[in-house]
Amino acid sequence: MRMGNNKLKKYKAAVIGCGKIGLVTEQDSKRIKPATHAGAFVSHPRTALAAVCDIDEKKLEISRSLFPDALTFNSPEEMFETVAPDIVSIATHLDSHRSLVELAARYGVKAIVCEKPIAPSIEDAHAMINVCERSGSMLFINHLRRFDPLLRRTAQEIRERKIGEISQASCYYTNGLMNSGTHLIDLLRMFFGECKSVRAVKNFKTSHPAGDVNLDGIMEFEDGVRVSFQSLEVKDYAIFDLYFYGSKGALHITRFGFEIEWLAVRNSIDFDGYKELNISQPQKEGDSRSFMAPMAEHVVACLDGKEIPLSRGEDGLKALEALIALKQSAELDGKKIKL
Repeated sequence: MRMGNNKLKKYKAAVIGCGKIGLVTEQDSKRIKPATHAGAFVSHPRTALAAVCDIDEKKLEISRSLFPDALTFNSPEEMFETVAPDIVSIATHLDSHRSLVELAARYGVKAIVCEKPIAPSIEDAHAMINVCERSGSMLFINHLRRFDPLLRRTAQEIRERKIGEISQASCYYTNGLMNSGTHLIDLLRMFFGECKSVRAVKNFKTSHPAGDVNLDGIMEFEDGVRVSFQSLEVKDYAIFDLYFYGSKGALHITRFGFEIEWLAVRNSIDFDGYKELNISQPQKEGDSRSFMAPMAEHVVACLDGKEIPLSRGEDGLKALEALIALKQSAELDGKKIKL
């Protein structure tokens, strides 16, 4: 990637879709800020939120209240022509991702950040990747934990066998395969490489967003790791936990990825000749933080030519292929589907 003399450049950013992740969640008093695409580009010193776009006037009113310096538009075409942003975030419904990415690419937007999942179909995902390749736009898919420095380092440590060879992994999620499960699949890819096969069954006891589904099943990855995953009822409590068990210890990722516990192996305190995990002395890392701030930081670094995109359109495509395979398996009562 060509290095540019962009050290002091401030990039203009825009957001299409002012819903929860686009803008509205910035009002959540409990969340560490920034909590949205708009908030991320307002808070980063190298970006300015130049504009937002939505067909819902009430959401634009919220934007004017939160970010009065940002122009508001109902038409993305008008926004692109008026503002000419360097960065655009697409935080709209899944069915509109392709058309808006194609539109942004035609207007020559340098960095396009698209919400997950990348698209409703493999065909759409390929089209989005191809149009960005032709236009020279960088396409990022916002599987936001992939940008987080702690989780990135943790994945590297797992690949370096900090807890030895992984023998088993189990994961738990709530609130829909396409909504939350896509984050899980992308994170597992970051740890274990490509998914090679899946088996899944429907979980009829749990609720999910309209049009989504909750599945339980098994995924097998290229380095031989087998991962079980199960969905729980979000009305009881939300969860996004991953548990990895290796020959030299274990790793627990809890609280939606905020907290990490490394567990070493010790001689059993109760049984002679056995070993056990030292659960009384975990090595803990992490706390509540913003996952959106590292996204903006990474996009700026890529525009500066200092980093290569971590969560590309191709990564979003791989996650989508696994999602579709899982749904196919569930329709076939758990038949193994190879990717």
